[in-house]
Amino acid sequence: MKIELENITKSFGEKHVLRGVSLLLEAGNTAIMGESGSGKTTLLRIISGLEKADGGIVKADGTVAFVFAEPRLFENITVLQNVTCVGDGSADPAKAEKILSSLGLKEALMLRPSELSTGMAQRVALARAIYSDRDIFLLDEPLRGLDEETKNEVIKYLKSSLKGKLAVTVTHDRADAEALCDKIVCLKDGVLN
Repeated sequence: MKIELENITKSFGEKHVLRGVSLLLEAGNTAIMGESGSGKTTLLRIISGLEKADGGIVKADGTVAFVFAEPRLFENITVLQNVTCVGDGSADPAKAEKILSSLGLKEALMLRPSELSTGMAQRVALARAIYSDRDIFLLDEPLRGLDEETKNEVIKYLKSSLKGKLAVTVTHDRADAEALCDKIVCLKDGVLN
């Protein structure tokens, strides 16, 4: 599995967000850091195919799971059902329960998303991505809304769960990037430094 980006450009009106981004990513977790509005999320969306680049070549070799900065959960079903709704159609509740328990959500299995805190909802979104067992994980601010103790537990679990996979993590927090990722690149003025 790998991601190849070659000379990616993207503008929104007059604003040039990405100006020739090139990057080769293989197994491991790479953090993309940068100020708000620097194009980090846009780059993730281009990698996933949710956004089209204006120019350049994107190759993502492998199946992709995307965790958005704001948890996108189905409001009318339980936490457990939110996790098991992805995949090939054959739900494995025991596997989902194990993942949720590892993320400190054992007591939340039968709750609805409206009953969760922001941090809990974010962990459900992470659980769903891990349950999907994809090759590539695109994580947009995955530790948002977590207190320090929970964040440390989630980092430990993610490092273990994503071992041997390819992950790209967007964050503005250098400490989070250093704790979770193997490599850090910075996006500034539309180019990677």
